Amino acid sequence: MTDRSSVGEARRAALAAAQSLGFSESRRNDVGIAVTEAATNIVLHANTGEFLICAAYGENSSYLDLLALDSGAGIYNVPQAFEDGYSTVGTAGQGLGAVQRLSDVSSLYSLPNRGTIFWSRFQTGTTVAPLLYGAVSIPMKGEAVCGDGFLALPGKSRSLYMMVDGLGHGAHAAEAAKEAVQTVGAHAGESATEIIAITHDALKKTRGAAMSVVLVDHERHTLTSSGIGNISTVIVQGATTRNVVSQNGTLGAVLPRIQEFTYPFDPRSMLLMHSDGVGTKWSLASYPGLQARHPQLIAGLLYRDFSRHRDDASVLLASLGGEAA
Repeated sequence: MTDRSSVGEARRAALAAAQSLGFSESRRNDVGIAVTEAATNIVLHANTGEFLICAAYGENSSYLDLLALDSGAGIYNVPQAFEDGYSTVGTAGQGLGAVQRLSDVSSLYSLPNRGTIFWSRFQTGTTVAPLLYGAVSIPMKGEAVCGDGFLALPGKSRSLYMMVDGLGHGAHAAEAAKEAVQTVGAHAGESATEIIAITHDALKKTRGAAMSVVLVDHERHTLTSSGIGNISTVIVQGATTRNVVSQNGTLGAVLPRIQEFTYPFDPRSMLLMHSDGVGTKWSLASYPGLQARHPQLIAGLLYRDFSRHRDDASVLLASLGGEAA
């Protein structure tokens, strides 16, 4: 987002995504208004930023997540910013309040001199199902497709999460990532090591990939992981983080003896996975109150502040408490 023309580009892209997800005409109009308001705020208040349009899929609904990201001056009084008629730049002051009313779920996180994240979600269903994960997966600038992929299958007793990074970027990397996602989805009931072995065979026809698979047993409070390559997997609890082991190698090419590792976890913890397009020097504890926010908003913030911008970049963040009742 650099100028007023960027607002129109964001609106057109979001409307195309909403139509592909089956949104009604009236709901697409709501999406268009929300994009225009949130994207205009970036241009007016921060001059530059990014606007992410992310599709998410639940069991009974499809979702469209909109993330307005900037690193500007921030909002010093967030409740006041949602009041109709309030504006610091001479506009009508209808923006944030209007988006909040139109969207099914929304949240804003802002720190003085550290920018603002505004997330809003639109869905096709009639009730809001609280997905307990969030994901951002963005191709490298100049590429039309993303060479990363992810899968999230949260459940009440067992959950599966995976992230894959096809070697390189562009169409061939995206082909490897897509094959991995489909393979893991088809064998989600297997053990972590079996999933890795099956996916390795499936990727032999591609250029290969790095991938990590995490299985969470919510009844035993254990997390079991198997990973090959440079996907970062971390268990986060407050200011404490624990890195999950990943082995050297490349799925589809060079596979070591597959191992899996099991860790205890607290149901209040979060699981964070990201590709190497995102830097590793993050600390959620350095953002006051952030861990209480929805994982989708947190994923957007980590992308904003730690994306390397020279590769595909993906972040997956999940609550480990299991599927919402």
